[in-house]
Amino acid sequence: MLGNLRRRFVTPRLFAWARRNLPPISQTEREALAAGDVWWDGELLGGKPDWDKLLDFEPARLTTAERDFIDGPVAELCGMLDDWRINVELLDLPPEVWDFLKRNRFFGIAIPKDYGGLGFSAYAHSEVVKRIATQAFPR
Repeated sequence: MLGNLRRRFVTPRLFAWARRNLPPISQTEREALAAGDVWWDGELLGGKPDWDKLLDFEPARLTTAERDFIDGPVAELCGMLDDWRINVELLDLPPEVWDFLKRNRFFGIAIPKDYGGLGFSAYAHSEVVKRIATQAFPR
């Protein structure tokens, strides 16, 4: 009952206000929104999550190439990082670290191979960031 009242009276007015007051969506934003889906998050945010559907998903796994990258260049990068030098002395990464990042295509982790990237999954990207964050700057 309350949901029906909200949908009939509150939501249309709220959308009309937003349409008048928010900037229009750009072509790039429109393409980004059209490129993906909301996966299970849409169900959760919609208030009707199918918990069995979530539990049926296989856990993410790294490919051999992704694992080799984490065990190789990422581990080597972690050994190159000196928290004090980066954050106090230089206020930047040392030039040799920037060169290493470029040479090993760290900036192309999620870019498809067809475009010169490594073509790694979002999970691998997350694992790379996690490894650098947790091993390079221990607290």
